[in-house]
Amino acid sequence: MDLHLERRLRLHTEPEHKSLYSWAINEFDEQGQQIGHDRIPWGWTLRFTATDVVLGHGIEIKSDYQPGEAASTTREVTQRQVIRAQLRPGIALHDGDYRRIKTTFSMFGTNRTIKCFQLDIHPLADPAGQESCRAWGMVSYTYETDFRNETTEDCVTFEMFVKPETFARYAAMVADGSVDEMILSVGLVSGFYSEWSPSISTHHVKVLTEDKDQRVDLPPGLQFEPLRLGPVGDATLSVNRILTIAKRTPDPQPVEPTTKAEPVPAIPETPAPEMALTDPRILKALGSLRRAAWFIVALLALIFVTTLSR
Repeated sequence: MDLHLERRLRLHTEPEHKSLYSWAINEFDEQGQQIGHDRIPWGWTLRFTATDVVLGHGIEIKSDYQPGEAASTTREVTQRQVIRAQLRPGIALHDGDYRRIKTTFSMFGTNRTIKCFQLDIHPLADPAGQESCRAWGMVSYTYETDFRNETTEDCVTFEMFVKPETFARYAAMVADGSVDEMILSVGLVSGFYSEWSPSISTHHVKVLTEDKDQRVDLPPGLQFEPLRLGPVGDATLSVNRILTIAKRTPDPQPVEPTTKAEPVPAIPETPAPEMALTDPRILKALGSLRRAAWFIVALLALIFVTTLSR
């Protein structure tokens, strides 16, 4: 089995910034030219978001039966449960996009971007055991099976071992479809390397697996084993249920019935037509009335004087 490696790896004890770190790993092409800068262990936090989750149940039955022998009654039965999540680097934002500072990963000795990330969650066999997390991985390789060539891709897997009650709680959420978001945060991952930076984030991480075929050349006489995938110093798993709470629309205000009578529109008055005063008959009648009025006034005055003289 040959790993798909295109570059050689070499450990330096005289790195570019010796005052900051004492050793580093470099990559070299076939002509012996260095590619990139020093890579040193990366300890800051890296985050991954699950894209799909599977709840798996399995059973394995083993016996000591051999062909040609009598059937054996000795059997070993093992039942297994696992929560397996496919991951992608970064954290999804509310708009579905991922972090602006997106970290990519590749295996030491290659320029291929790792696309396979996986999280396996197991219940502890011993409930009193210590919960832990570790990482392992494999470099892409090609093998022959049934006269066919099969190629595996570069992959990194995180294994988390949790207490049975914790596993049962996560399993119930997955089975009920109550998981809307699963985020894995890891730090101090043995086997993760990057360029030195004053920042706590990085754009690229190189991975050194446990496979010794991913060889690192050492300076003559140096006995040293660089860090490879294995223990994870810090691990945080967030399994979230997300509910969107819509803002309630206020109820409309009730309309109170009115008791006031509607005003009755006024009927406009029709002006009386002006009497024509130029009619001769009317003028004659008015003259007679005027003379009668003077006669009555004179009569009343005479009566008044007569009364006073008595």
